[in-house]
Amino acid sequence: MDSYLCISVQNKKLLGEKFMNARLDPLEEFLGPSDGWRRAAFSIIREIPPGHLATYGRIAELVMAHGHSAGPRNIAWLRHELYGLLGHETTVPLHRVAKAGDIDSLADSGETKKLNDRLRLEEGFFENQRWI
Repeated sequence: MDSYLCISVQNKKLLGEKFMNARLDPLEEFLGPSDGWRRAAFSIIREIPPGHLATYGRIAELVMAHGHSAGPRNIAWLRHELYGLLGHETTVPLHRVAKAGDIDSLADSGETKKLNDRLRLEEGFFENQRWI
């Protein structure tokens, strides 16, 4: 244990519980370094416009265009993990990410399928079916 940590632990009351128990935001911790593929994919997902869908493969292509290595399975895994981390009522547009040709969320299950279908319907995707 380094001396700074020892001093901090000894002065816990002085520093306060909140400071002592502080840790990285779970999303920031999950996304990792600013130059990593997860963060690049997350940024791309956040920019998918309402009423559009992007496939795992298309997002992987865009991630690779930014100099990272990621395939469609990596993007599918990332989406799954983000739903687990952020919950289904997140403002991150995870419902705009889909398996190629899966406009009905057939690859999703339970709560995720219901939510994706509802949000895609509200955004008018089923009427226009715009893919990026």
